[in-house]
Formats: sequence, structure tokens, C-alpha cells
Amino acid sequence: MFGIFESHFNVYSWFPKMEKITFDVSLVHFLLMFGYKLFSLYYPLYLISIGFSVLNIGSIYLLTYSTIAISSLVINFYIHKFSPAKVAAFGIFGYGVFALMMLLSQNLYVFYLAQIVLGFSAAAWLVSLKFILMEAKTKNKRRSFGWFYSMPHYAAAIAPVIGGMVIWKFGFAGFLF
Repeated sequence: MFGIFESHFNVYSWFPKMEKITFDVSLVHFLLMFGYKLFSLYYPLYLISIGFSVLNIGSIYLLTYSTIAISSLVINFYIHKFSPAKVAAFGIFGYGVFALMMLLSQNLYVFYLAQIVLGFSAAAWLVSLKFILMEAKTKNKRRSFGWFYSMPHYAAAIAPVIGGMVIWKFGFAGFLF
């Protein structure tokens, strides 16, 4: 079925010439960073709107980013013992767990635990995607990593526009029923 779809519509033709592994890893990096940039730009504003202080928001970011730093070191040390693709999938799954914890929890301790889950998940997918790209047999590693590391910049440029339009149209609680 997908072969028929691909013969009539080639998504790769929209992008500059790059190898499939570079495209796949860069696309995943873009999509996750787009979601993160969309989320992180308006997250402090949301927290302030529900009554968090600036000190609370700073502690949330400290917890999340220190978890990323520590987890990245540990995952980077052990990544060769696991399938990097499975670690990346586990990291993406962790983002879903984080989202569910944030949506369904009213407990402050679960909220802080969700930040730890977010930090570990971010480290897992980022380290594994870099490892996949390092191990790939690409013609030009520098170009592949150039695409990979440019994706957060593209996401950072697009996400605020879309996020601003969504908040303008629906407010912070627009998607809650």
C-alpha cells in the first residue's frame, strides 16, 4: 500500500538532497524539538497563570535540566549495550508518559516526578539519535550532523508562531473538555 503512495507522492522531493538515515533522524529530531519548543515557550506562562511563582518555575527547570545532564552521561556510557533505536523509542514513549502524568495528575509530587520522566526521556532519545547517526554509514558525516543540529533552530522559528495562534484562538485551556 505504501509503495503505491510513495510512487505518486515523494516526500523526499520537498527537501534538499540527503541520505535516508539523515532525513529520518533529522525529521524525528525536528518533530520532537517542535513539540518541545511549542511546549517550553508557553509553559512558564501557563504555570504563572495557574499560580506558580517564578521560584517554583525555576526549580522545575532546574530539576528537568539536571535530570537531562545526569541521564545523558549515564545513557551515553551504556548506549552501546542496547539497541539505540529501542532507546530512542523508549525516550519517545517517555514523552507520552510525561504528557499523561501532566494531564491526569493534581498532585504536586507527581508533577515533579513528571519533570524527572521528561528529563530522562529527553536524554534517552537525544543520545540514541546521535548514536544512530554516528554509527550510520553516511557519505558525509559532517553534513548529516549539520542537518541534525539545525532542526532545533527550525523548530524554534516555527513553534512560537503556531503556539501563539493556538493560544490567541483558544487560550491556555482551549483543548480541555
